[in-house]
Amino acid sequence: MRLTQWMYTLVLLLPAILRLAEKLLSHTGGFASRYGPLMAMGLLAIGYIAAARNSPVINRVFWRGSFWLLSALLSLAGVYGLILLAFAGNVTAGAALLVAAVIAIPALSSLYRYSSISSTIWENKP
Repeated sequence: MRLTQWMYTLVLLLPAILRLAEKLLSHTGGFASRYGPLMAMGLLAIGYIAAARNSPVINRVFWRGSFWLLSALLSLAGVYGLILLAFAGNVTAGAALLVAAVIAIPALSSLYRYSSISSTIWENKP
């Protein structure tokens, strides 16, 4: 992997790490609120790294399901961020959610191509 890909992976994980630190320091939220964003972005980062290295990890169906799940979650996060910006006046939280959703778009695109049937990564090699 190139240096820019590693830097993108760090940028991908950064909002989730900052969210975890915020929740831990303020002693608020439950398990899903604290660790959910880090698990989701971590899964996306693992898929992105596997796609960049052209190496099969787990199986294609797992990554295709992960793509659809993460796409839905990040779409909802982006819409919720827009709602916070437009109506609630909570600029910080709204912008953070919106930026996190936009940052994930290239990794989601890579994950979609990685999990496609036509990808040669998943062919059985003797």
